[in-house]
Amino acid sequence: MNNDLNQIRIFCKVAQLQSFTQAAQALDIEKSTVSNKVSHLEARLGVKLLQRTTRSVKLTEEGAQYLHFCEQAMSQLAQGEAFLSDMRQQASGHLRVAVPQNFADFMASTIVVPFLQAHPEVTLEVQQGAQNMDLIKDGFDVAVRASFSDVEDSSLVYRKIYQSQRVFIASQQHVADYGVASTIAQLRSQPYIASFAGARSDESFNQVYAQDKWHTLNARLTVNSTAAVLSAVEAGLGFAIMPIGMVKDKIASGEFVQIASDITLTDSVIYLVYPSRVGQPAKLKAFLDMMVSWGEGMMQPNKVK
Repeated sequence: MNNDLNQIRIFCKVAQLQSFTQAAQALDIEKSTVSNKVSHLEARLGVKLLQRTTRSVKLTEEGAQYLHFCEQAMSQLAQGEAFLSDMRQQASGHLRVAVPQNFADFMASTIVVPFLQAHPEVTLEVQQGAQNMDLIKDGFDVAVRASFSDVEDSSLVYRKIYQSQRVFIASQQHVADYGVASTIAQLRSQPYIASFAGARSDESFNQVYAQDKWHTLNARLTVNSTAAVLSAVEAGLGFAIMPIGMVKDKIASGEFVQIASDITLTDSVIYLVYPSRVGQPAKLKAFLDMMVSWGEGMMQPNKVK
C-alpha cells in the first residue's frame, strides 16, 4: 500500500491527544490540514478511525487497533533515526575497505591495529588486490587506490593523501657486483625486481616510464608484494623502484643505496576513494582521518638527508 507517513503521524497525534485542535498546535500546522490528512487516511483505508463530535474525539474499535500498529511503526522509525544519528556520532559497525595488492603488507601495524584499538565498536574487512573493483556495486565503504598520475573526473570523491618521489634502490651487494648505475642503459643491463604497481597494466612487470619515455628493464623476479620486493633487494637479487618514503630509513642507514638518482620517475600517488563527502557515518570518517594522518606522516619528510 502507498502509505503516507505524514497522515499516520498526524492520526497518531490526534488519537493521543483526542483533539484535532491540540494536535494541530502540537505539530505546528493548521487544524484544517490535520482534519484533511485524517480524512484522506480514512478514505484510503476505507475504515472510520475516529468518531468526532463538536466536543470530543474518540477512537473507533478499528481505529484503536490500527493505532497500535501505527505507534509501533512510528517507534521503529524513531529508533532507526536514532540509530543513524548514533552511527554519525560514534564509530560502530562493519567497514569494508579495498586496497591495492601491495598495501596490506604494511598497513596492519601502522593503520589497522591503531584504528581498531581506537574504535572497539568497529569491525574491519580489508580486501587486497581490488584495484579496479566497482566501489558501489561491490559494496565497499572506501577504497585505497594507487596511481602514477592525477585521476580523471569521477562521480566518486578522490582524495589525495600521499604523493612520493619514486627512486631506484639496490643493496650494497648489488652495487659491489654491478656498480652504481646512472643511466637507463646501465639499468637495463642489470637484474631488476619488478612489482605490480598502480592501475596501469603497462607499468607493471618490466616496463617503466621515465624521462618521457617507456623503457624495458631486465626483470629477474616479478612479484605483487612490497615485502617480497624488499626482501629480494636485500638479498642482492637485483635493484627495484620504490617510493622514497618507504625506503628512506634503509637508505639513510646504508642498507640500501639509491642508484640512477638523476633519472626522474613518475611520482607514487595514493588516493582515498569514497561515494560522498556528505552524510558519512562515523566509522568511515574515523578511518578517513586515520588514513590522512598516515599519509601526512609518510610525507614528512620525504627526502633522504
